[in-house]
Amino acid sequence: MPVPLDMHLQGSFCLMDKLAKPKPKKKSLVLMQRDIWALVQLYLHRTVASSQLAKLCFPDISYETARKRLRRLQQAGFTGSTSSGRMEGRGRPELIYFLTTAGAKALEQNRGISWESIPTGPPHTYHKEHFLRLVDVRLAMEDAEGKSLLLDLEFTTGREFWKELAGDLTNLEEQADATIAFRYPGLEPIKVLLEIDTGNFRQTRHWEPKIKAFLKTGFPIWVVTGSAPRIATLRKWTQPLLEEAGVGPGKCVFTVYDELVERGIFGSTWQRTDGSITDLRPKLSDKT
Repeated sequence: MPVPLDMHLQGSFCLMDKLAKPKPKKKSLVLMQRDIWALVQLYLHRTVASSQLAKLCFPDISYETARKRLRRLQQAGFTGSTSSGRMEGRGRPELIYFLTTAGAKALEQNRGISWESIPTGPPHTYHKEHFLRLVDVRLAMEDAEGKSLLLDLEFTTGREFWKELAGDLTNLEEQADATIAFRYPGLEPIKVLLEIDTGNFRQTRHWEPKIKAFLKTGFPIWVVTGSAPRIATLRKWTQPLLEEAGVGPGKCVFTVYDELVERGIFGSTWQRTDGSITDLRPKLSDKT
């Protein structure tokens, strides 16, 4: 029995509707101050894991509630996300967030940062873990501040710190991953340069120019590496540079990332360039 023409047309229109299904519209969202702060963290750190963003920006609410807010930021088009390669509880992969063009323009509107100068889109796969480890060190410092082991913490990523120095050190091309300003109770404020070792630095091409540039600032240098054997290599490369600059072995110290995350900044074992051990705490004589 032949099928009526109108039924043929109706079936065709249904198929076309399925093929041309419109994309879901972005959900509107009124940005609150904590939302803007989250966008600022993505600007400073390039990419941040969901659990890290929750601790940085939503410490007074549950993680699940923070995740919902982060999801709304993404649904509104201010951020994008991808897998971090790390696993959360129950074996599910954790998301990392990054800024979109809309997020960059929101920062320009709210913080006066030129949106065209803000990196957007997902980070290169090679760089993801490097960025996340930097945030982990920052969280470890904030944990130490919460325990009153240090005061007045300021954690500034490399791009912002070296802008501050540009007037005095215009020829410096090497940048630390961050500068950390703080003070021990009862002592004057100090600044420290932080470097997250990727394991791929070459001695003369990368490491020596970097350390020489850092030494020009006069600030102590903290290096976080992936393994204890790597520390031995970096110490060997660094010691003659410190001797050449006329500074002691404590000017540059090293620790292993996993130990730092597990035990905290001051619970981790730090090695001076000569192999001696320090816990980074000031000596009693420093307070007199």
